[in-house]
Amino acid sequence: MAAERTGGTDPSSNSAIRFRSRVVVREKVTLLDSPSIGTSMYEREYEAMFDLEDVYWWFVARRQLAEEILRNELRGGRDTRLLDVGCGTGSNLRAFSSIARVAGIDSSAEALTFCRLRSVSPVAQGEIEALPFPDSTFDVITAMDVLEHTDDDLVALAEIRRVCRPGGLLLATVPAYGFLWSEHDEALKHRRRYTAHEIRNKLTNRGFEIERSSYFITTLFFPILFLRICQGLFKKSVYPQTSLVLLPHWLNATLIGLHAVERRLFRMMNLPFGVSIVIQARRSV
Repeated sequence: MAAERTGGTDPSSNSAIRFRSRVVVREKVTLLDSPSIGTSMYEREYEAMFDLEDVYWWFVARRQLAEEILRNELRGGRDTRLLDVGCGTGSNLRAFSSIARVAGIDSSAEALTFCRLRSVSPVAQGEIEALPFPDSTFDVITAMDVLEHTDDDLVALAEIRRVCRPGGLLLATVPAYGFLWSEHDEALKHRRRYTAHEIRNKLTNRGFEIERSSYFITTLFFPILFLRICQGLFKKSVYPQTSLVLLPHWLNATLIGLHAVERRLFRMMNLPFGVSIVIQARRSV
């Protein structure tokens, strides 16, 4: 973790990490085996994420898009310090490690246990609203479907800005449109969904300069809208459940291919609507 270090230890190592103290009293974040500080999802969903994250079309499409954006932005920047906030079970963090010097943080001890199973490190437990790093520690912050979990996304964005160096990059994805709200959001403990205009305004308000924002997962927008409506009409489960379902291999592969085509469109234009929003912003100096 690229926090304060001793003895010249490589920040990509998870040894000799010590977290700075702040004037405001807060819990010191510890590595992996600490009690849960608070979870961003129901714990049972992390196991499903771990099982599906490497292969399920939605995770693959989002990760491939993020990798492409980061490679374009960080050409030759292998020493770039990247923090993945809300790193979950670590699949994105592992992918980003081929692009930059990575570290991850998540509020769930369960999620970080799965990171360890992927041999992903360094990772720490902590809240996005109180990141345990000195100011301007990281060159890049990624927040892949994280802000919607926070109680106060403006506080979270202020913390992200604080630990990002001036001119540093924020790459974030968030779920789009309140009218798509469903049991899926409840199972993932979402607090909100966004429009592109709303998330741009919030980033600007917290001292970021917007480089680009676009919707994504456009081609499946209407099928997913229909699915979410049906979920609401025919809900039977006692506890909320996500809409992640195992698909036949051919169908899952087809959807991955479909979003590879959509990614080509994304290179040329901002997509006018979709299930997700992708946003690139820079911390203002």
